[in-house]
Amino acid sequence: MKTGLAIQLGLLLPVIALLYSPAATAADICQQARQQQRPCVALVLGGGGARGGAHLGVIEQLERQQIPIDLVVGTSIGAFIGGLYASGHSASEIAARLENTPWADGFRDRVYRDEMPLRRKHKSDDLPVNLDLGVSEEGVRLPKGILSGQALAEILNGTFGPFANLKHFDDLPVPFRAVATDLLTQEEVILSDGSLVQAVQASMSLPGVVRPLELNGKLLVDGGVVNNLPISVARQLGVDRIIAVSIDSPLLRREQMESAFSVTEQLTSFLVRAGVQQQMQLLTERDLLLQPDLVNISMLDFGNIAQAVQSGRQSAIRFVQALADFSQPQKVYREWFSRFEHTDAAAVKIDNIALQNDSRLSDELLLARLELQPGDFYTERSIRRGLRQMYGLDTFERITQQLTVDDNGETLLTVRAEEKSWGPGYMNFRLMFEDDFRNNHQYQLAAGYTRSNLSPWGAEWHSELALGSNKYLHTELYWPLADSGFYTEASYHHRRDTQSLQDTQALSAGELKNTENSLLLSTGWNISDHARLQLGWTLRDGKYLLPSLYASQIGTDTVSYQRNGPEVQFIWDTLNSRSFPTRGIRLASNYRFLNDDALGTAVSSKSSSTEVLAAKTWQQHTLRTRWRFDHYNADEDSFALEQFNLGGFLNLSGYPADSLFGSQIQFGSLVYLYRLTEQKISFFNAPLYFGTSLERGRVRKDLFGASGGADATNWLWAGSVFLGWDTPLGPLYFGVGMAEQGESDYSDAVYLSFGKHY
Repeated sequence: MKTGLAIQLGLLLPVIALLYSPAATAADICQQARQQQRPCVALVLGGGGARGGAHLGVIEQLERQQIPIDLVVGTSIGAFIGGLYASGHSASEIAARLENTPWADGFRDRVYRDEMPLRRKHKSDDLPVNLDLGVSEEGVRLPKGILSGQALAEILNGTFGPFANLKHFDDLPVPFRAVATDLLTQEEVILSDGSLVQAVQASMSLPGVVRPLELNGKLLVDGGVVNNLPISVARQLGVDRIIAVSIDSPLLRREQMESAFSVTEQLTSFLVRAGVQQQMQLLTERDLLLQPDLVNISMLDFGNIAQAVQSGRQSAIRFVQALADFSQPQKVYREWFSRFEHTDAAAVKIDNIALQNDSRLSDELLLARLELQPGDFYTERSIRRGLRQMYGLDTFERITQQLTVDDNGETLLTVRAEEKSWGPGYMNFRLMFEDDFRNNHQYQLAAGYTRSNLSPWGAEWHSELALGSNKYLHTELYWPLADSGFYTEASYHHRRDTQSLQDTQALSAGELKNTENSLLLSTGWNISDHARLQLGWTLRDGKYLLPSLYASQIGTDTVSYQRNGPEVQFIWDTLNSRSFPTRGIRLASNYRFLNDDALGTAVSSKSSSTEVLAAKTWQQHTLRTRWRFDHYNADEDSFALEQFNLGGFLNLSGYPADSLFGSQIQFGSLVYLYRLTEQKISFFNAPLYFGTSLERGRVRKDLFGASGGADATNWLWAGSVFLGWDTPLGPLYFGVGMAEQGESDYSDAVYLSFGKHY
């Protein structure tokens, strides 16, 4: 495959489109065949997801036997393979494309975490159950599909190149038709002009999975709904002979129908197969039907697409004698195949940019994130980065791009941004639990609501409610100050925490309960998508309910307090995942200079918290290190109003979660992860890891002076062995930990954890 292929046809086709050739008739499609005194042959490629690799195996055999094709008609994956072939790509070039196509990314609409703005990263971390339920005055609404199709469009653009709008698909090296379904009328829609990428995407938009694509005023979904083997389309265009390749799914056996999903799949197969059987009735004795053996390959099994290609080859080879009747002499075939020849082209320079902004955000904000200017060169990398930076705002349903050439020969890049249609408020969720099977467990269910785009610069109101072991209510108003990068924020937070205390001898020290109301007024600077600096003033009012062990020393079981003062926060975050990061660094530092009032004493305090998390991956191996430093210091050494926690899985594994407490914490860990398996293609990637950790930390243990302010544990070693699963709803861990305890003893624990980041 030649270099620069992603843009070669993107340059060629705009020039062809300028010719404005009239829409071809059936006679025009078969014109070369008539001139060469041979039959006019159509290649019809059916739908079937990953099973479509068989189409490539058939095309290889067609080239091998010198069979010219005058028309390609495809549905779904057949439109994808057929569109590439009709665009002038040989079988070997299509094979290279298939091998390098990241199919798994096509089922992941959200950009990766390290591509999100920092605020979106934190929302994704806090509420990983991304149902994205729309909330408005009309009630609760769901998206029109699991996926928006944004990632699929990105793959198609990268595969086909920046095609311009075509006057007609008959202008392609081989005339082409894609078949889609009108969602409102259930009618067959034959796509024969416009954007080739959008035509193929519409034909591949599986209803209920990928949201419908609006094209020419119609809501379009997968063509397989009405015509999964579009023989009728080829027949209507007047071809003489047809080679049809059917790859529809076989019916499930009794033992395979184990769930409601399998029953639904079987019913869908009934409908599709009935339509395919009707299409097969249109074949004559001069036509050829190929049905590759694909019984072991499912529609979404793109990890085995090479096996599907081989099945297509074998099917075509079995019909080598029948295909021989379609073969042409070498001179005739070479004349036909010359339309596939193309040369490398120079990079495309963008002369003008047009933004079609169908959202409440400002054009200036979107163009700034696009990071392209007139005079820049159009490359797959630059347009991909720009569109993903726009999509990372998490406010758009779909962003499309189109490259065209006007009458003056100037190149125009048109970008259309469509805001989510089911907003403007959205709800997402979090489920968390941790259990060490020794009466120490934590659980929490949280829901978050975001009212988006309150200003052209992305102001929003966000609230969260959490129930469980630790409860909280949080609400905030975030308001960017135009395009300066600066913002203001006001937030209120109410929390109720219960903490089981334990000393280093594994003896229970009772429960410490804390209720607090806090108000934070701040201003900040979004330095980049990865960094933020924030300065604020906090007001806190709360109380502690002490366990009897400490209440007896202090003389009261209730400690009310008030705190106020400035705080500074800096965050740098390039992690690609918060659950199982494989690359990047996260540094978070918070410094507070507060006036504290408790137990009849007023003091000035300084408090700091710093955490560093870094990850690096080599093939299946990942090393992750984490360092944490927390420190509280007041004018009086015995006064320790603020407490930090340590203990639990990957936080001195072997101890119960948060069981060690104090005003100073130092902790470090090194974690090794080996990726055992990775789901290559599905709606969600969910790799499974084996891991082990080495940890060390210590805690200065004092509580309002109850232990004299000088009690510090020794440095403690700990470690763990575990399995981790990166599920779509949050991380799942099962592991065993062991830690030093005292001078010569140790503490061990078995952990089951879900939805908690470490």
